[in-house]
Amino acid sequence: MASIEKFPTGIQGLDLITHGGIPKGRTTLITGRSGAGKSLLALQLACTLARSGQKTIFLAVEEDPADLATTADALEFGYRDLVAQGLLTVTNLSPAEDTLDTVTGDYDMTGLLHRIRGTVQNLGATVVVLDSSTALFSERPAEQRLRRLFFQLVFGFRRLGLTSLVTAEALEDYGQHTALGVEDFVCDLVITLRNLIDGGRRRRLLEVHKYRRSAHNKGEYPFTITSRGISVYPVNGVTADLAPSTDRFSSGVEGLDRMNHGGWLRDSIILVRGPTGSGKTTLAGMYARAGAYRKERVLYYGFEETKPILMRNFAAVSLGMEEAERAGHLRVHCRYPDSTSPEDLLIDIRNELAEFMPTLIVLDSISSIEHATTPSTFRHFMVGLAAMIREHARSAMLTQTIASHAESADDAPYLSTVCDAIVMVDYQANAPDLSRTMRVLKMRGSQHATEQYRVAITKNGLEVVSPVDAAAT
Repeated sequence: MASIEKFPTGIQGLDLITHGGIPKGRTTLITGRSGAGKSLLALQLACTLARSGQKTIFLAVEEDPADLATTADALEFGYRDLVAQGLLTVTNLSPAEDTLDTVTGDYDMTGLLHRIRGTVQNLGATVVVLDSSTALFSERPAEQRLRRLFFQLVFGFRRLGLTSLVTAEALEDYGQHTALGVEDFVCDLVITLRNLIDGGRRRRLLEVHKYRRSAHNKGEYPFTITSRGISVYPVNGVTADLAPSTDRFSSGVEGLDRMNHGGWLRDSIILVRGPTGSGKTTLAGMYARAGAYRKERVLYYGFEETKPILMRNFAAVSLGMEEAERAGHLRVHCRYPDSTSPEDLLIDIRNELAEFMPTLIVLDSISSIEHATTPSTFRHFMVGLAAMIREHARSAMLTQTIASHAESADDAPYLSTVCDAIVMVDYQANAPDLSRTMRVLKMRGSQHATEQYRVAITKNGLEVVSPVDAAAT
């Protein structure tokens, strides 16, 4: 397939899905139902292209330019500076509020194209954004006539040498792409945005429906609207271009280091499974604290407790974290999964990887995320998380709450396959004293103890005591 020239969108995930951005000199159609984010994406792309030096015309049919400026400034798009520099020109095509339209004769795009041609010649513009074609054709002509008019518009842009982006409203999330029903046939790239109810919660998804003369990633990808605009999270499967490390680092528990023959391997994902009260959070805290005291950067997410309570509980077992936080080696974020979405969390972690650049990541516990969303969304989250950790060559510890280890066998296979090591912690409550145990179920690339060990939670944290006597159990 011959390569085509593209403009990067500045949205990392979207550029990855489209294999480089939007087609130069062609038309990109952005579709979706009301509230899907079409106008915001169009405005963000207009500002991005203008910042890259492409003089851009924004044809505002639905929103007043003053409202566009307010939105763009709130999201730090640099809108007003771009307008002041002549890189972005906004043309108001919305109907005046104090006038009544009288429609006579046939629709024709000639007048609009003449107006655009004059603006292009005056400014030297190379990009035009139309928001939206649905509003432009609000007095809808017959479908056959509408098709000819849209062809006239798109090919008029092309004759002017413009890269064009056009938004259009869809009537449904899955089905006909636009309410007008004709635009996608003449557009080279069609991007569909969806804002769905999934398990009682809103979930935003982006799909490249088609990309003429270009490969692209297939399927739907989660996106979210952040304080800096739209951010897309694709599962790209890219790994860091580094040779796998054979270095080891301490788990923070001396006895566990002996069980796994010298510590965890670098760039590994460790899953700690066990019932409530089995010591998972304590083990995660010791993992994080050991990394911070080695002066590594550690990112800790807690989903079951507030930060003050979590830090108090760590301090009670001699795992005080305040010094590591003050030194800049540890960041602790505590939030309930119901207050965010898996997509927002992935993007937050991606931003932390870029800004804080941690070597160790802790998520305690992924079960809270699982219970706050649907099985398919949780699967996308876990696969996306693992892909991101692999891409950045980081190590991570994830905890998972299960009722029993027999129940864990019913988990979806991806939970086991995305992890390099699995530690099972448990207890027996039917004895006079609570009997806690630990076992390394698997550890890729390394020998490890296969025996079950007794453990205790003491004033100094979790301690491995001794192998369990099989004859005594």
